[in-house]
Amino acid sequence: MTEEEKVLKLDELYGIIQKDSKYRNNRMGNVFVPGSGSLRQNALVFIGEAPGREEETARTPFVGPAGKNLDVLLAQIGLSRNDVFVTNLVKYRPMDAKGGNRSPTSKESRYALPFLQEELQILKPPVVVCLGLSAAKSLLDDKLLKMQKANGSFFEKAGRKILVTYHPSPFNYQSPRKREALQEAFHHLKRFVKV
Repeated sequence: MTEEEKVLKLDELYGIIQKDSKYRNNRMGNVFVPGSGSLRQNALVFIGEAPGREEETARTPFVGPAGKNLDVLLAQIGLSRNDVFVTNLVKYRPMDAKGGNRSPTSKESRYALPFLQEELQILKPPVVVCLGLSAAKSLLDDKLLKMQKANGSFFEKAGRKILVTYHPSPFNYQSPRKREALQEAFHHLKRFVKV
């Protein structure tokens, strides 16, 4: 599939999500945040759980503090945001009762998963990187997955190679142990990098 064909397919998929009355509920923001980045063949795909307030404002995934940490991690393996595709399991911001960010519920994640799988079918990356447990549990269909064991590990599911690592949130990134674990997991990606 050419990059132009991928653009059309993604636009079509994102249009379907936005028209789906069951995808977004009243505990989510009303701004759709699509995936963004490189559509080249062999571009790695990074998946977070859902957009936060900053992502909602920019309509772009991973632009807040976690996004800045992601940029640093990518740079350490010779990549920039322009070399990869970044998206989220859930494309609208899940909100708590006070309007703050929250993690998607298992029901919201389950509903969003087939759309994410369709997105990956269009992109066909050599490796999918799950940033955090929400995306990993959903894609691997493993509710009992523990990050301490899964971090830096590759899994095969539905013909896809999936790497699991911590979410690059400031909370994780400021913990020396978790930051080292993130860096180690990203180091595993070097062999798949074709810039």
